[in-house]
Amino acid sequence: MKIEEKLGLVQKNPLPALRGFSLIEMMIVLTLIGLIMAGIGVYVMSQLAKGEVSAARSQAYEISKQLDMYRLEFGHYPSASEGFDALVNPPRGEPYMDKVPMDPWGHEFMYIYPGEKNRKKPDIRSKGPDGVENTEDDVGNWTADS
Repeated sequence: MKIEEKLGLVQKNPLPALRGFSLIEMMIVLTLIGLIMAGIGVYVMSQLAKGEVSAARSQAYEISKQLDMYRLEFGHYPSASEGFDALVNPPRGEPYMDKVPMDPWGHEFMYIYPGEKNRKKPDIRSKGPDGVENTEDDVGNWTADS
């Protein structure tokens, strides 16, 4: 008998070797992670689109408020030919805006007076994400159900 056996240092039943993941198990886990990430990406992109529409509507309402201030001072809204230039370069006094902002998609807002959606005030319209005028995705200073 060896000395190690006498001292009890040798284990009679050594632990079995640890088993790792098989290639199939790794592929399943990676596929599941990919599906989850794709779902999250779709959700985030839809929220981004909603945020852009909301931002465009807010900008249109802010421009509309400046036009209301113009009307209070001058007694009328700017004509269609004057448009937003009347806010940046009014006939007298300080400008109402330094410049008219672009919509979230990089297009200019449109000034329509008299309004098509607003009967007694101008329409401030963004062409929306598709950049085409008079389509369903246009956003402006009117309620969404108009």
